[in-house]
Amino acid sequence: MNEPSATRRGVLATTGAALFAGCTDSSQSTATPEISAVRLQQIGDDAPALVVADSRPVDIEETELAASVQRVTSLGETLPLPLGPDQIPNGYIRERLTTAARNATDRVADARTAPTRLVALESLHRARSQARYAAAGWGYVETDLTASTLEAEHEALVSAAQSVRSDYAYLGTDPVTAALVHGLVEAYLDEVITDSPGDTHETSQLLRVAAWGEGVEVAQAQLAAARYLSTRFRSSLPADADTVRTSLTTAVDTLREHIRQRQQAMPAEPTDPENRLRGRLQNRLRSDATDAVGHVENAPGPASKLLTATEGLTTLLAHERFTDRRNADATFSVETASGVEATREAAVGAIESALDESTRPALARPILADTARSIRFADRELARSSRTVQPAQLTTPLFRYTVATLRANSVPSACRHTLDALNQ
Repeated sequence: MNEPSATRRGVLATTGAALFAGCTDSSQSTATPEISAVRLQQIGDDAPALVVADSRPVDIEETELAASVQRVTSLGETLPLPLGPDQIPNGYIRERLTTAARNATDRVADARTAPTRLVALESLHRARSQARYAAAGWGYVETDLTASTLEAEHEALVSAAQSVRSDYAYLGTDPVTAALVHGLVEAYLDEVITDSPGDTHETSQLLRVAAWGEGVEVAQAQLAAARYLSTRFRSSLPADADTVRTSLTTAVDTLREHIRQRQQAMPAEPTDPENRLRGRLQNRLRSDATDAVGHVENAPGPASKLLTATEGLTTLLAHERFTDRRNADATFSVETASGVEATREAAVGAIESALDESTRPALARPILADTARSIRFADRELARSSRTVQPAQLTTPLFRYTVATLRANSVPSACRHTLDALNQ
C-alpha cells in the first residue's frame, strides 16, 4: 500500500514506432495469418504490473484502512457460511450471496497488495459493498430485514451528503493540490447523492433487499471517505489557508473555452473506408473529443471540473495525434504476437514517459492511472485467448493499447494548459 515509483520511465520512448512497424491493412491481405494463443497468453500473463496507480496528496492512515477491513469481517460474521439448502433452498439465490461473500474476501486481499493507499481504500469500499450485499440478503431470511428499512437508511445518508456539499470549503494553498483532493471528495459525495440502489430489476425480494444493502454500504463508505479525506487535508494546511474556489472556477472557464476552440478546429469526419481497428479508433476518439465540454459541465464541482477539463484536453490532443497518424496512412494493425507485444510496450512506455515529462506529475497521475487500468483490461483479454487467433480477433486489446499510447503521449501538454490556466 506504499506509493509506487516509476522504475522503467522513458525506457520505451522509442517503441512508439512499433505501432507502425510491420503493420498492414488486414482487409487487403490475401492470406489470413494466425497467431498462437499460447504466445498471446504469455503476453497477458507475463506482462509486468504497471507502475502508475492513482493517489492524491492527502495522507490516508493505516488505521482508516484497518477499520474498513474490520467492517468487512463484521459483516461476514453475520453469515452462516457455507450457505446450504437448509438456509436458502433456492440454488441461484444461494450462489449470488455466496459469490458476493467470496468477492468481498478477494477485494480485501487486493487491498493488502494495492500499490497506493487510495487504491487500497477503494478496493475496500468494493469489499464492504459485497459483504453488505450478502449480509443484507441473509438478514431478509434471518431477521425479516426489509427494503423499506434500508431505503430510509439510504435517504438519511443522501441528506447528510447534501449537507456536507452545501457547506463545503475549498481550502488550500496550492490550487493543483487542492483540486486533486477536493475533486475526489466531490466525486464521493456525488455518488452518494445520485446513485439509487432501488434501480434494480430483481424480482426476488431477497435479492432486492441485498441490492439495497449493497447501495447503503457504498453510500456509507463514500460519505465517510469524503469526510475523512477533507478533514485530513484541512489538518495539513496552515491556519491561514484561504479558499481556492475562485482560482479553480476561473481556470475552468479558460479551459472550457480552449476545449471549444479545439473542437471547432476538428477536421470533418472522414468518409473513406477504414479497416476495423482504425475505424474503431476514429469513432471512439472523435466521440470522446466531441463530448469533452459536456463532461466538464456535468462534473459535480469546481475541482472535478478542472480535472475533467484536463482529461478532456487529453482526449482532444489524442484525437489530433490519431488524425495525424491516420493521414500518414497508418493502419495500427498487427499480424504477429511480437507486434502485439510491441504495441503493448509502446503503451507502457508512453505512460511512464508522460509521468516523467509532466511538470506536475500529481496532476497527470489520475489520468495515467486510468489509462494504465485500460492496459490491464487488454492484458486479461490476451490471457483468455484459446487455440489460434486471427488478427481481426485482436481488435479490442489492440484498441486499448493504442488509445492508451495516444492518451499518455497527450497528457503532459494537457497538464501544461491546466497549469497555465491556473497561472502556475
